[in-house]
Amino acid sequence: MKKSLFSLVLFFSIFAQVCFSQAGVVPADVGITVKPYVSEEKIPEHLKGIWQGSDRLLLFNDVRTENGAESGEFFAVLRVFYGWYDERTAEPASYAQIKTRDRNDASAKTAEDIIITYRTIFENMAKNAGVYELEVKYPNIRDTIFIPVCVIDGKIYLDFLIRDSALTTDFLNSQTDSQNQAAKTDVVGTYYRAASNADGITVSSPRFKKEVTSYLVVEDAVYLIRYWESDMEYTYAKATFSDGNTTFTVDKYIRVGNHVYQCTTGRSSKIRNIKKRPIIADSTVFDSEKSICAFGPEYLVKVPNGSERTNLQEIIDENNKRRKAPPKPLFPPSEINFHWKEITELEKYNPYTWNRRNIDLGK
Repeated sequence: MKKSLFSLVLFFSIFAQVCFSQAGVVPADVGITVKPYVSEEKIPEHLKGIWQGSDRLLLFNDVRTENGAESGEFFAVLRVFYGWYDERTAEPASYAQIKTRDRNDASAKTAEDIIITYRTIFENMAKNAGVYELEVKYPNIRDTIFIPVCVIDGKIYLDFLIRDSALTTDFLNSQTDSQNQAAKTDVVGTYYRAASNADGITVSSPRFKKEVTSYLVVEDAVYLIRYWESDMEYTYAKATFSDGNTTFTVDKYIRVGNHVYQCTTGRSSKIRNIKKRPIIADSTVFDSEKSICAFGPEYLVKVPNGSERTNLQEIIDENNKRRKAPPKPLFPPSEINFHWKEITELEKYNPYTWNRRNIDLGK
């Protein structure tokens, strides 16, 4: 009897999940297997080349292995001493045999050998912008670090959002009858989901945000939805918030790299403390299809006409040739007449110097 009852409950639970999935509805309490991202060694086209910032140069370079497959190389050059010296901080171990490393106080004997694989998170339909995650394996660090980046018009941004979908329920304008009140549900506005949390592409593990913000844009307002770091397992559960007679539904969880963020407490599906303002932000950059929203300024800019090791080394050598001009004197030189002759005459009548002058007479 117990076995038959258990089998009946199991059958109805599986049947309900199948019905929900076919209808496109995901219940908040139903766990669904989340598809993992696929990483690859080949560098995405938008990331290939040399990237320059105020304090560093990065090179993502594809090389062919012995079996003919493409594998990515990563080079990091830090501009130390206020940009007057380019230090080859991270590079493949084989590169030191091609180009000898400088030996000085700024350069280590051996460079960091950082291995990176890549995930394509999103690319727009025009294929002129995309969001990627760098799966970084640092030496002497056991865990793999994920760094999300966004590429728009030859520039890398570290603070960005991806356009997603959200639902609204308008109870005020819905049709009513004597039995019940049916709610009108439709896609509303534009929902930009937070997709970044790292502070840089660094030669050591970067710092990650404890909180991220998503934006729901409607006709006359922008809602700011705060997500904070969580230990909960990532699912496709939904959460809601209301503004007057309108209810909005968004993702309860956000996954950025290997970090999970949530916008409600515990298992609740009610979002509280929503902020509202007229625009997203003053300094925003969109791709051509407005599917990616980035906040400036850019982190790195692509260097034109250069995507190889030799091009990077030419930039390093050219910068290291520079020599800083000597500092200006603390006090500017001036033509001052000290009247040494008059001072000497005065010394003749100074009684305190008679003995010294008498001693010096015979010299």
